[in-house]
Amino acid sequence: MITPPSRIVRALAAAWVAAALTAGGLAAQTAHRLDGRVTEAGSDAPLPGAAVQADGPVRLTATTDAEGRWSIAGVPAGRYVVRVRRMGFVERTAAMDVPAAAPLTLALSAGALPLNTVVVTASRRLQRLADVPVTTEVITRADIEQAGVSDLSAVLTSRLGIQLEGGHPAGEGVMLQGLSSERVLILMDGQPMVGRISGQIDLSRIPASMVERVEVVKGPQSALYGSEAMGGVVNVITRRAAPGRWDAGVEVTAGTQGRADVNGSARGTLGRVKYVADLGRRSTELTPGRSETQDALAERLDGMLRLEWAADSTLRMETSAIVLDERQRWRGGPLYQFADNRQWSARAGAEWTRGGNRVAPALYISEFQHLARAATGASPVEGSGDTESQRMMEGELLFGRTWGASALDAGVEARREEIDSDRVVGRNRAMHSVEPFAQTTFAFGAWQLVPGARMTWSEQWGTHFTPRLAAMVRPIPSLALRGSVGRGFRAPAFKELYMNFLNLGAGTGYTVQGNPDLRPETSSNATFGAEWATGPAYLRGQVFYNRFSNFIETALAGDSSGITVYTYDNVADGFTRGAELEAGATRGRLRTEIGYGYLATRDEATGAELLGRPAHSGRLSLDYTTRFGPRAGVTAVYTGRTPVQRDSAGVVSMREGFPRLDARIAQKLPRGLEFSLGVRNLTGAGPADWPGYTGRHVYAGIGWRTSESLVR
Repeated sequence: MITPPSRIVRALAAAWVAAALTAGGLAAQTAHRLDGRVTEAGSDAPLPGAAVQADGPVRLTATTDAEGRWSIAGVPAGRYVVRVRRMGFVERTAAMDVPAAAPLTLALSAGALPLNTVVVTASRRLQRLADVPVTTEVITRADIEQAGVSDLSAVLTSRLGIQLEGGHPAGEGVMLQGLSSERVLILMDGQPMVGRISGQIDLSRIPASMVERVEVVKGPQSALYGSEAMGGVVNVITRRAAPGRWDAGVEVTAGTQGRADVNGSARGTLGRVKYVADLGRRSTELTPGRSETQDALAERLDGMLRLEWAADSTLRMETSAIVLDERQRWRGGPLYQFADNRQWSARAGAEWTRGGNRVAPALYISEFQHLARAATGASPVEGSGDTESQRMMEGELLFGRTWGASALDAGVEARREEIDSDRVVGRNRAMHSVEPFAQTTFAFGAWQLVPGARMTWSEQWGTHFTPRLAAMVRPIPSLALRGSVGRGFRAPAFKELYMNFLNLGAGTGYTVQGNPDLRPETSSNATFGAEWATGPAYLRGQVFYNRFSNFIETALAGDSSGITVYTYDNVADGFTRGAELEAGATRGRLRTEIGYGYLATRDEATGAELLGRPAHSGRLSLDYTTRFGPRAGVTAVYTGRTPVQRDSAGVVSMREGFPRLDARIAQKLPRGLEFSLGVRNLTGAGPADWPGYTGRHVYAGIGWRTSESLVR
């Protein structure tokens, strides 16, 4: 039987209608949306870049935008488990039924140890904190803001294992693993800072407002960074513009001891160009590194400008400039002492990446000018004083290649250093050096083996070879075991080589003369550590041993016509050894950290411990964000009994241990405002002659910040 055409047409039409209805029903079933927002617990600030994964009838993924929002369209109905992850925060999950009545909002708490934070210092390339072969401590922007301080020195000396060292005649440096500040390398964005006075970089010159984070690597890093990195490296990473956002702000802080700080900044993107601008003024009636408070003064102006241009996905270029200007005054006996310091630095660099290859050339120039004066009155005499200028020009070329989890990091640096000083023979001196280096990361399974070495050539003292071998293993994902053995060195400084200083008094006097035959100081180090970390808690510890030799010290050379003659010589040998143990936990809105440090030192020449190093130290911090918005933090730092002076008979004077308690509370207000109130050294404890601890300091601040997404 043959079906009539009319019947065929009707059947096809019915089938088409049924198919259309079925498709419409299916479309209706999958036309749901899944929406949400991710914020920071306590502050409700948006968290861009968080990874969102929804598991249910199907697996779906999304990434939060600049406002912390995410959205997925075309979601089949059903029950989903939503998991949110973001670098530096504790992962959160929540169940959600689709169709959903309302968007899902999840607040993430900061992780106890930010293992996903990207750092650069340990291998001179970007890598996660969890993957670095040597223990690295990161001080985040949130840590800096919660400290409520105006300069980098105050931030660092609140951390475990970082000891304050007063300068000569002024300034605040830091010691790592018992090695003094002239043996700790200070970097800004990976470039060495100039401006050492008596061997020390005054970290109070660096404003906290410019700093995005600080990376601290303890133990010798000379295989990657060369001279001065014997005790470790402090790398100050300055602020960067956030992709897809524009923000600006002003902060004003005032307090006791004459503190008055004001800072303004702006960051954003114009097309392919990112920019950062920062300008500030700081003043206080204290002199960094000195305990005297009578007529003391420190006034500083600072500014920074950074431009970054992305030519395409493989080529990035940047340039930056920083200016620091400082005026200091303190009372030394019957005279007022003055120090005027001015520093500028400029950097231009590029980075080309393709596949697993990376090439990064850079040129860095910096100058530091220092004027020291004395007067009987509170103002210096124009045209008086001793002047000094330090200049550095450095060119570097870095090359990197990665294959899987393995990597090669290599480069070469060429440097010219110059000094112009009244106290240097011939007044002007210059030195040149060339330093190639390489480090390879071999990864196999849970293991990393990282050998590296650097060869330094100097026209003054020849060549020096510094190797290092580091290793890391993760027997389980939450546990990392690290160990390293290596060599460190410090090249003789200009003044140790060429000093010519005469000090005459009534019927007496002395002179200090440099020694051009000095050799580099050297050290050997072994460090071993363990780190256990989950999202909400961590426990880590490390032990270290440094054996140093040929340390450069002042030595008596003789007597000439009643004038005592001193010079410099490679005379000091000894060791430092110790242990550090830290733990931390995050629970809800509360974050807690506690730590203890032990240090033992010995000078082989005297058989006594090194001066200025406390054997015991400790730290406790609590940070809590209330449900109503205020964020409160308390930090307690303990500095143990410390040897401070040794007389001619070898008798050592000790300074008793003391605690310091800091507290701060901050409250966000409408229209981008934030108010803060804090106190440093709440109890007023501390020896009268300990640099940097000069009684109780109370302060209050008000800030305004606006932020806007540029993504439309």
